[in-house]
Formats: sequence, C-alpha cells, structure tokens
Amino acid sequence: MIGLYDSGDPEIARWHVRLAQAAGIDAFLASWWGDFKERDRAFESGILAAAEELDFKIALLDERAQFHHDFAAYQAMLAAALAKYKDSPAYLRIDGRPVVYLYQIGKDPGLSAEEFPALRGAVEAKVGPVYWIVDKLAHDPDAQREGDEDRIKKIPEDWLAVAGVDAFGFYSTFSRFRASHYEELAGKYSCIASQAHGAGRKMLLPVHPGHDTSRFRSDPYIMPRRDGQTLRDYLRAAADAKADFTLVTSWNEWPEGTVVEPSSSWADPYAYLKILAEWKGVSFVEPPLPEGLRR
Repeated sequence: MIGLYDSGDPEIARWHVRLAQAAGIDAFLASWWGDFKERDRAFESGILAAAEELDFKIALLDERAQFHHDFAAYQAMLAAALAKYKDSPAYLRIDGRPVVYLYQIGKDPGLSAEEFPALRGAVEAKVGPVYWIVDKLAHDPDAQREGDEDRIKKIPEDWLAVAGVDAFGFYSTFSRFRASHYEELAGKYSCIASQAHGAGRKMLLPVHPGHDTSRFRSDPYIMPRRDGQTLRDYLRAAADAKADFTLVTSWNEWPEGTVVEPSSSWADPYAYLKILAEWKGVSFVEPPLPEGLRR
C-alpha cells in the first residue's frame, strides 16, 4: 500500500503500531537475528522505539534458536539481547517475566530437549526468570498409519517432559501440514492444544490469511485467501481449540504472501485488520498514513 519501506524508519514503525492497535492486536513478536546485517539496529530504531512511544508490547521471535552454529555463542547472544531489552516498558511480559519465542523448523530442529535446560540456565542466570514459548511440532507416523488425520502432528514427548517450558506453539501450518478450511483445522488444532494443556503448558496456535510462494518457487504452495474466509476459519479453529495465545502469521512477510498489513492489492486495503478487529470485539478506525505519504 505504501510501497517499499524500511522497517527501521520510525514513522513507518509508528504507523504499524497504530494499525495493530486499531485491529486489537496485543503485541508483536519481532523476528530477531541478533546483529546480523544490523537487523538489531532496525529493531531498536523502528518497532521497539514506536512501541515504547505508543504504549504497545513487543517480544523477540528468536530465529537464532534454529539458525546457529555455536551453541555457547548463541546462549550468550540471547542473554545479552534480553538483558538489553527486557526492562523496556514495551517489552512483553507474561506472569511478570519477559517473553521469548524460540523458533524451530519441523525437520532438523536447531534446539533439542536435552539442550534447552542449558539454554534456559545460561539466559536466566543473567536476566532472571523468562517466559519460554517453544516452537515444537513433529510428525506422528503411528497416527498416519492408522489414518488418524487429526493426530498426524504432535508435540514430542521429550519436550512435553522438559521443565521450564511455559508454552508450546508453531509459526505456521503450511510448513507442517496443508489446510485452509475450518474442517481441515479443527480436529488437528484441538488435538495439539490438548497435548500441551494435558502437560500443564499453554498453547499458541497460528492463524493465516493465506500463503503464496509462486513468485520464487517452482513448486509453490498457495493457500487461497477466499476474501478473508481463510483467516476467519483459522481464528474459529484456534478459539474452539482453546488456544491460550493466537499468533497471526504474519504481519508483513510479503515474500510468502501471508501478510495482514494493508495492501493495495485488495479491494479494501484494511480488510484483514478489520477481520481481526471484529474477532477482538473492537471497532477498526483507520489511522493516518505515515508522514510524507498522506494525501
């Protein structure tokens, strides 16, 4: 809608926060890579500063939990980042503790259940107690053999037994299984959430407006948006599964076509934010465009 932009631009970041607030979104989980390509500076000058100014919340979605080569260096990196950001009034806390979401992929995850206690110990020794949300979902071959589609994905037993994990979640369905209708989601979401709740943990479930990688993949997956019905079906499935947290994937992951950020490609650029606002029971009021783009 506004063309190419810099996420570190304070005016753009303020607009993003105002849009999120108008839609009833409670917080952003910001993709975090440490100082890789100076992304930490963009985080600080952009969305963190805007969240502090506008009384919004933000937490780290830690990509390094998956993508690291030196475990000790990674532990130190995460501890240093939390020490730097946790006392910001904008940093999201649950039960009084700063939140970290540890991103993982389904195949060849970068963090094992055996390694988590060491990570937790190293980080909490420096910053105090942390609210840990772990991205963890695995395939269940037994359920597949039995033809039980609702149980083909599960939270691994070794992770359910690990102390210190407060909540489980996963970033997307499209990298784990293919679904875009309520009927395809409801049973799976209910089974996954019940596993977390049965182990005394909270559950974060993702919701998607759509997905389209046809611009850069020869074998693309397209999840049709269906004029907003896909997002509505995801929201309904997450609510019916009694998710403790709902993760909108995504705000502005444009290459994967999962965005809810306003787009001129839609008849109503704010369509998906209005759907979220309706779900949260708030009236969406369009904030002004960023300075310099106002008509």
